[in-house]
Amino acid sequence: MNVESDEQNLENPANHDDTIEDLERKLADNPDSANLHYNLGLAFARVKEWEKSMAEFRVALKLKPGLLEARVNMAGIMLQSGDYDGCINESLKALEFRPDISEACVNIGIAFVHKGMLDQAEKSFLEGLTIEPNLVTAHINLGNIYLTMGNIDKAIHHNSQAVRLKPEFGLAHNNLAVAYFQNQELGKASIHAQEALTLGYQVHPEFLKQLNQ
Repeated sequence: MNVESDEQNLENPANHDDTIEDLERKLADNPDSANLHYNLGLAFARVKEWEKSMAEFRVALKLKPGLLEARVNMAGIMLQSGDYDGCINESLKALEFRPDISEACVNIGIAFVHKGMLDQAEKSFLEGLTIEPNLVTAHINLGNIYLTMGNIDKAIHHNSQAVRLKPEFGLAHNNLAVAYFQNQELGKASIHAQEALTLGYQVHPEFLKQLNQ
């Protein structure tokens, strides 16, 4: 199963243009600024310095417990590093403070997918969609889950929504092609498989072979 996650696109409380060196200089003068620690965490995350990023987010949260962006970013880093339980726990803490954080629901869902707990993953993605109905990552991951479960109608629905919302999304076209193929709609399957190829997605050669038989 392909699990899709988006880069976090959270509001930066300070200057987006500050470099790591800029932020470290500012922190030397103002070490108790939660926003500066948060932005330094973001800066470290951009260069994939995950441990340093996590350390700065933790300091930011200690100074300002309501800075939920830091907690959601921490959960995202845990997800990437394979700490699925940690990701779920941090995301749930964020949702306790503010139940409308759709990114937290998606992080929880993806973590549950990796743990093989598809029912819980489905629930989390659906919760994300109640908050943000056009959440592409929730639609594509639900499409994956329903393909795995054999619920082809729902797989077609959610992958179609992902394609509608993000037409340049090669994975969504590929997964929609697979769903149509399983539903014996070969013409539609071929159209979306070709679109996935055009967009640069590596469609499985065996699938293409089956489509062309």
